[in-house]
Amino acid sequence: MKKLYFIPLLVFVACVSPVDENKANRPSEWHGNWNAEWETPPESYPEVQDMEFYMTGLFAFTEDSLTKTVNGYPGCIFAIDTLSHTQSWHVSGDTLFLMNGPESTGMTYLVAAKSSERIRLQLMEDIFVTLSR
Repeated sequence: MKKLYFIPLLVFVACVSPVDENKANRPSEWHGNWNAEWETPPESYPEVQDMEFYMTGLFAFTEDSLTKTVNGYPGCIFAIDTLSHTQSWHVSGDTLFLMNGPESTGMTYLVAAKSSERIRLQLMEDIFVTLSR
């Protein structure tokens, strides 16, 4: 008879919707437009010559999405065209996660430094993105 009390509890727990943890980790202080500058040290690519190792763009954070615009140009190591891409995003600990879909992580950036006017992100070992208002 005791098992019958356990079954409704189990059904209730199984049917409760989980909290969207990603939505809870989209801090409002990130919202808005941020000028972006990508850079990498030329020493990291000694075999590459006649290329530029910086690029500008924009990160536009909203509560639900991030639109990243990169201003590529011929001779730029990052991109040769201007591109724009919208993704979902969230922050967990010291990491910014960009999501291509509900189950598909895109790029992840280490949040190396952050203030109200400036965020320094690190992608891989030697690619940095500085966001500023």
